[in-house]
Amino acid sequence: MTRMPAGSCMNEAWKIVADDPDPAQRDANWHAALQRVFLSMVEQPGGTQLHGEVSYNRSPLGIEFVRLAGSPQVIIGDYPSQPNQSESIWLALALEGDATLTIDDNKADLSPGDILYGSTGVNHAALHLSSDFRVLTLEVPHAIFYKRLLNPLSIRAGTLSGQSGIGKLLSDFLCSVSGELEGLTPASFHPVEMSLSELLIYSLAEQTTVNTFRDPGHAQHFREICHSIELNLGDPELNLPKIAELNNASVRYVQKIFKEAELSFNQYLRRRRLELCKRDMSSQVNAGLSISEICYRRGFNDLAYFSRAFSAEFGMSPRAFRSRKLDSQ
Repeated sequence: MTRMPAGSCMNEAWKIVADDPDPAQRDANWHAALQRVFLSMVEQPGGTQLHGEVSYNRSPLGIEFVRLAGSPQVIIGDYPSQPNQSESIWLALALEGDATLTIDDNKADLSPGDILYGSTGVNHAALHLSSDFRVLTLEVPHAIFYKRLLNPLSIRAGTLSGQSGIGKLLSDFLCSVSGELEGLTPASFHPVEMSLSELLIYSLAEQTTVNTFRDPGHAQHFREICHSIELNLGDPELNLPKIAELNNASVRYVQKIFKEAELSFNQYLRRRRLELCKRDMSSQVNAGLSISEICYRRGFNDLAYFSRAFSAEFGMSPRAFRSRKLDSQ
């Protein structure tokens, strides 16, 4: 088994190639490599010689990118079942090779560019790779999307077509990222994280399986309201009546929509601002901005309140968080 550092990135990265001349050892090494990224090989066609390669990169915000390449086999997700496991979404993009997806008892062919998605631990999904293959998988943590347009616990495994529309944009974007992962630094990961989160949220929001709203119209209205909030987060005067007016709706209706999403308007607004401040403080791009400048431009108008809210949400002060993030880069 060959282990190599993945480029000069200071984010967490590693690469393993299962190339041992002894077939039994090569098989054991491959199983061990897959287990590091919560995957398992459950079947290998007879008469084929196993070979495989795994590379891993973790972005500053915790998105885990795994590139897999190898010989024909069947791979399943093997996430540990833990009571306090955080909610996250996983994706798998077929880059090369013939693949069939089995979700519980349903099967579907995957074309190169198609994207498989699901929530960790919700469904049993198996990827049948009948030829030499290249696959990119990702795990996107809960904090990246925080119920903005979807609830991860409501997501059942499915596929996004990479042939047209927003699905193609997401597929092409992930394909490009896959080819450049080894050269990405923590600073250059910042726009990747932002673009990925937006494309992913809007791709999944179009899937009826991810909506917890009983009325599809309410789901659409929720997306529109959230979008208007995103466009106005920097306004310190932003409040529920203003958002209702921007969406030609009553305050009571907007409150009802958020209640269906199991959120309150103020909770959502505060959390989105905190998440963006956290993102800004994680990036070297904003190293020249003070903490107060960051919090003010994201709509907070009281630095002391921001500091208390940030500490309550993330378990440390903004200053301590920023120092730890920037020192690690």
